[in-house]
Amino acid sequence: MSAPTSPDPGLYRWRFGAAEFDEARHELRVAGEPVEIEHKPLQVLALLLRHAGEVVTKQELFAVVWSGRATVDHVLATAIGKLRKALGGDGEGRILTVPRIGYRLLGPVERIASGRLAGSPLQLRAGQPVPGRGHFLLERALGRTLGSEVWLARHPRSREPRVFKFALDGERLASLRREATVSRVLRDTLGERDDLVRVLDWNFETAPFFLECGYGGQPLPEWAAEQGRLAAMDRTGRIGVFLEIAAAVAAAHGVGVLHKDLKPSNILMAPRPDGWQPRLADFGSSRLLQPERLAELGITALGLTVTRAGEDSSGTPLYLAPELLAGQSATVRSDIHALGVLLYQWLAGDLRRPLAPGWERDIDDPLLVADIARATDLDPERRFGSVAELADNLVRLPQRRAEQARRTAVMQAAADLRRALERARARRPWIAATVMALSLGLLASGLLWYRSERQRQTAVLQATRAEAVVRFLSDDLIGSLSPGGRGFERDPSVRQLLEQSTAALAGRFDDDPATRGSIHAALGDAWRALGEHERAATHLRQAARDYAQAFGADDSLALKTRYGLVRTLAYAGSADSFAEAARVLETTDASAGALLQGENEVALAAWIARGQFHFQQLQIEPSLQAHRRADVLQRALRPDDAPMAALIRSNLADATLRLGDDAGAAMQLQAILADPLLDPARVGESTVAGYRVMLARALRNLGRYDQALPLARQAAATTERILGVDAYATLIQMSTVASIHDAAGDCTPALAIARTVRERMAARYGEDRQATLVETGNLGLKEYDCGDRTAALDYLRRAESGLRQQYGEDNFAAHSFRYSLADKLAGQGLYHEAREMADGIDLDALSGSAPDGHWDTRVRALRGRILILSGERTAGRELLEAALAELEELGTEDPDDLQGLQALLQSAPAAP
Repeated sequence: MSAPTSPDPGLYRWRFGAAEFDEARHELRVAGEPVEIEHKPLQVLALLLRHAGEVVTKQELFAVVWSGRATVDHVLATAIGKLRKALGGDGEGRILTVPRIGYRLLGPVERIASGRLAGSPLQLRAGQPVPGRGHFLLERALGRTLGSEVWLARHPRSREPRVFKFALDGERLASLRREATVSRVLRDTLGERDDLVRVLDWNFETAPFFLECGYGGQPLPEWAAEQGRLAAMDRTGRIGVFLEIAAAVAAAHGVGVLHKDLKPSNILMAPRPDGWQPRLADFGSSRLLQPERLAELGITALGLTVTRAGEDSSGTPLYLAPELLAGQSATVRSDIHALGVLLYQWLAGDLRRPLAPGWERDIDDPLLVADIARATDLDPERRFGSVAELADNLVRLPQRRAEQARRTAVMQAAADLRRALERARARRPWIAATVMALSLGLLASGLLWYRSERQRQTAVLQATRAEAVVRFLSDDLIGSLSPGGRGFERDPSVRQLLEQSTAALAGRFDDDPATRGSIHAALGDAWRALGEHERAATHLRQAARDYAQAFGADDSLALKTRYGLVRTLAYAGSADSFAEAARVLETTDASAGALLQGENEVALAAWIARGQFHFQQLQIEPSLQAHRRADVLQRALRPDDAPMAALIRSNLADATLRLGDDAGAAMQLQAILADPLLDPARVGESTVAGYRVMLARALRNLGRYDQALPLARQAAATTERILGVDAYATLIQMSTVASIHDAAGDCTPALAIARTVRERMAARYGEDRQATLVETGNLGLKEYDCGDRTAALDYLRRAESGLRQQYGEDNFAAHSFRYSLADKLAGQGLYHEAREMADGIDLDALSGSAPDGHWDTRVRALRGRILILSGERTAGRELLEAALAELEELGTEDPDDLQGLQALLQSAPAAP
């Protein structure tokens, strides 16, 4: 759980009852008189005041007040006791203990801005010891602002330099706390990097507050002016330095950190053996795109707040993006705007020059002018989507110049191709939808022609390819579907179109693997969308081979296609397809190498593939981690890619739901349904139906059946209309409808739907598929509650054994059904088999996929129940009493189940 954050970074004076607390002075007064009390209890009071009326958990108080330091359990209770005593008679009634959870401050609270910290500005002088770090001596001031001082200090013996940033008021203190938090995020996720200034330590407990940093070097303006370095540097050298700066920014973006104050003075230059090392400094204005990751990393949210509109306009005006001045929130693209301004100044040779009208005249390369213009466009949607994209343009300047010389020929060929397609559509207006679908594949092919031109250096080949694809689309495919053609249908479906495309492609483009690969890749994606995973995998395997032949096995397009194959194989859901997916994932990761740790399209494809690979095997926790990484990359690299955003965010919500956070999942899904990016017009009705059925599952788990049932029914009907009655998504959504009926106690429709789903799943996908076996187990549970209990036990046995045999002894679903089977066997008096089942449950398999399921306690309760029912009352009571106490404490079991276990204990008195 992440620590609560204050609503803003200021310090305040609080009034409540007869008490007044001044955060800036750390002074508590009661009835007008000052009260002597230690610093820690006052920090506890500050957090309770900022969340007056709310419960603040013990974990949150420890995380914020004790900053992750090792403590003993009673220190918090001691601090609360001192607070209550300091507040006098009002203390007990004001600070309420919430048993086993935390504390809550009651009553009205008044908040008043407190201004500056107590005392006058720090009287710091060169030569004096650093306050609180006496073994370092202040050497010289590096900078002063209204709220802070920055000093260079050195160790008198080793001469090691350090930089200390001192806070003089509440606003700057919050900035230092933010920088400390972000520094830990960067270090814990990226490791130690030479291009980021290191934060070594901090003091936020006693004045003067400070941040202790490694010495990063000279500020860029000072370094550039010294000995005329910038003026003497040629364009290639300047671009080289800028690319190193961009790499540091891209690394921060890759882990969800926006800098928000990129400017020359926040870039430091340090000597290294082969030249100079740029370092990115001062994350005091930064922002985390995913603040919820702090809890995962074990980092306290020091100084971080929820950003409101209009609050992201901090920074240096010369480098601020226009949307920030208009009150919008900071994004990756606002950092890119600042980098674009810096690139202009750097290339123009003047780090103070504004990007004013006519700036283009200062840059004599039209490609660089275009890059700067795109990076600093007034519309953030028109800017580069990532720093990596800007950097790639700069790296490829020589190739881009060569490409520019061939641009006219490529554009002419594309125009010829469009005219050919228009003629085909004019001749056959009834097949307009087909032409539109094929145009997507044609676009992909066109991009590949252009890319291959850079390698083969010939425009003639491009024109030949254009003509060949026109013939394929117009004559072989569209012609075959026209009246009189061999594939003619009065109204051909998408499936028939894809089948005809596959047949028409055979033997074509044998001498052009790049174009052939693009068509195979498009067909693979289309078959996957229709749920035909085996057909999709066949095309994607061929596309990967074609791209490897055309561009090399380590080419980014070949790698992304192989990651697409991993996803498709995972969706197929068979033991063989999972095994192949694991092999392809391993070999592709090895080929991708360092790309996986960067901010690029290959890494994005890799994390999506890994997330799906784990999710389809019900390995929820690793799937969640992979999709979170993919989410960061998608927002940075492809923020407007609605289908990709839909895939990632729906999987994040589904994982949250499967891990038991029903309320959290419901909130995520409601946000998804309200997001304009994920509107049905952009992602499709069937995709939105998937969101709705997930929301129905969350509502079901929360007991809101009257809301869940119509939502799930509507979603299943929509999916059936679009994808068909036996499509995988349709059947899964029908299963959800059955589960809602079952949870609401409505047996008749629950059992009928569950039988239909299981029958169709087996007929369509086979008896041994994981999805079929899961639905077999689901049917067993419903038969036990509503129908034939003998058949129920048989279904549960088949599901449990089939999942273990086909998908491994550690399969989560297998052991989940094993748990249910042991319970049902005991209920039918089959105690010996029930004990064997319970003893064979793999807790690691269950806890690995659902770490908050409290499986250890639940299984001990099950074993205790079986022992009591089978006559071993003493041993059973001992197990069941302990487990029941834990379940009541956790509150994780259904109340009806708890009542049943309690009744069982009462009916089995202890032996005399």
